[in-house]
Amino acid sequence: MTVKHVDTYSKKWSVAFVGTLSGMYLVFGLPIHIALACFIYTYAKFYGFQQSDITLSLFIWISLSLVATLIITTILKQKKNIKAFTSFFSEKHFNEASPSNIAKSWTGLSYLALDTKNGTLLYINHPDTTLFNFFFPKDVRVMGFGIYDWKSIEVEGNTLRIYTGIPELPSIAISTGKASQLYEKINAMRNQTWTYENNVPGYVEHQAKRIADEQGLNLVLPPK
Repeated sequence: MTVKHVDTYSKKWSVAFVGTLSGMYLVFGLPIHIALACFIYTYAKFYGFQQSDITLSLFIWISLSLVATLIITTILKQKKNIKAFTSFFSEKHFNEASPSNIAKSWTGLSYLALDTKNGTLLYINHPDTTLFNFFFPKDVRVMGFGIYDWKSIEVEGNTLRIYTGIPELPSIAISTGKASQLYEKINAMRNQTWTYENNVPGYVEHQAKRIADEQGLNLVLPPK
């Protein structure tokens, strides 16, 4: 395990470019890819393969299989990484958020949990640090907050943004259909009185380093 102090606001152009292309492929290219593969299967079923069709058919089906394998592997790895941290903090009764107070991207890229009983927020995501990490997620950011450990919060559309008060990492955000619901709950909790046994951000960072070490992950922290 390595602790990486990375300025994730200054993205590498190569990572941003590949990320944009990958997103466009998932939204536009993958449906076309699947439709084309289905068309070829249907065509072959009714009319049989001509010799000239074999190369194209193999290319389409093999490439689709490789893409599907990469997508599934990446998603499973991201979810496994997040589970390693959430399980620990739940077992320690630090963050036991109910399902209605958990927001996460469908791929497992980002995760936010609000524990209304203990007054804690747990944020986990996989930042785009390198091309390798984009497809084989190993770099993970883990942050914990008490109700008073951040400056402000806002909702814009489906994006919930928390302003941390940390100059090196001014804000964190997650896109979720629960953005407005969580925003209202967090603001309501801020009007209550909360006490904590430990400094919440420091406790989470300390434990996250240990968990990352056990799981063979890299913990991403703001630059020094």
